[in-house]
Amino acid sequence: MTTITQDRFAEAKAQFQQLFEKDVQQLNGQAEQPLHQLRLQAIQRLPDLNFPTRRDEDFKYTNFNRALNLSYQQGANVMIDSANIDAYRLNDIAPIQLVFINGEWNAALSKMDKLPEGLTITSIAEALQNDAYKAWIEAQYNKETEGNAAFTALNLAFAKDGVFVHVNKGVVIESSIQLLHLAIVDDQAMVISPQLFVQAETSAQVSFIETHDAAKGHQGAYLSNGIARFALDANAHVSHYRIQNDSQEAFKLTNIDIVQERDSVFRGYTIDLGGRIVRNNLGAEQTGVGADTNMFGVYLGKGDQHIDNQSFMDHASAHCTSNELYKGILTDKARGVFNGKVMVRKDAQKINAFQQNSSLVLSKTAIMDTKPQLEIYADDVRCSHGATIGQLDEDSVFYLRSRGLNDAAARALLQHAFILEVLENIDSEDLQDHIEGLIKAKFAE
Repeated sequence: MTTITQDRFAEAKAQFQQLFEKDVQQLNGQAEQPLHQLRLQAIQRLPDLNFPTRRDEDFKYTNFNRALNLSYQQGANVMIDSANIDAYRLNDIAPIQLVFINGEWNAALSKMDKLPEGLTITSIAEALQNDAYKAWIEAQYNKETEGNAAFTALNLAFAKDGVFVHVNKGVVIESSIQLLHLAIVDDQAMVISPQLFVQAETSAQVSFIETHDAAKGHQGAYLSNGIARFALDANAHVSHYRIQNDSQEAFKLTNIDIVQERDSVFRGYTIDLGGRIVRNNLGAEQTGVGADTNMFGVYLGKGDQHIDNQSFMDHASAHCTSNELYKGILTDKARGVFNGKVMVRKDAQKINAFQQNSSLVLSKTAIMDTKPQLEIYADDVRCSHGATIGQLDEDSVFYLRSRGLNDAAARALLQHAFILEVLENIDSEDLQDHIEGLIKAKFAE
């Protein structure tokens, strides 16, 4: 007897394959280029891969596959005037700016005329022409994120203008680099595929600020399916800020992978304000002794927003440290999810790991699911984790009102104070002020 298993996502996969084939017809003779060959390999893997469902433990609380029910077109680099971009630029904080419209790099709108010596910024396609970078980039295309392999394959297939950044040994980039992502989507849903690959050599230092916004007046639905991968050599220092204020109709999936060598330091910050369904996968592997990893997150959910943060901290070497602090505020019918796992491998002694998730749930219909986890196979470690879910202290609200604040102002002040513990970890005061302004605007909606 033969058993026939139907693929419940066959129709969605067929749609993406058709989009890819349509894109190939517009390549104008570039089909033999190395990048296209890697993209072709990715789309060819798609039929054999499974999109995650709520039966998968890591997607138990998040039905992200609702994003597959829409009819999509490939993201298009639409025409836009430079003046319309100015409101999204961080000129005083990040003078080097890479602008992406619907996921495609727009060189004319970017600002990167005077790059510091030792800093290389180029497209993935151009980096593949360089023998110094080719092998590592190809390895990234052959690396699939466990549990998200189908979405990873989609990004690798559809990201035509991914960015590769390389910082030479000992080079310190004083100013931050902004990656300005702007979605301009109206009636037709689009697939947007941001992609960032970073190599930081020994003792290099660099900071990235990714901003994700929907253009004013353009609040259509889209699937933003992004990948960011970082390789830190010994004693390298990398900071990565991701400030997400996408359309309220957007489906947002981000996969961030970090590999750290000896004594390297990574600081990651995730600020989630927009999006309909948001899923962040953040994984760090410490392959060298003395590596230090920091993950900070703030999420604000209103309406029927769904924001899911997943982190995996892999302590694979001894004498390493990690610190995770996520705080969120949920109201209306919003739902938040935090699933953080810290693994300490057998020979990874002298590990110091901390993980904390705290949330305010401000309405009877808002929901928060939190599950911090420790998986430890070494015996000489200091590891702790915790989670709290609560409401505003009404006594504190009454105290502030007795000092002249109205009810709304008192509650907003307490909410701001709640997430300030995370914001205080931001190195730049100007960037902290900018983020606080975005959060205040979210509170005021």
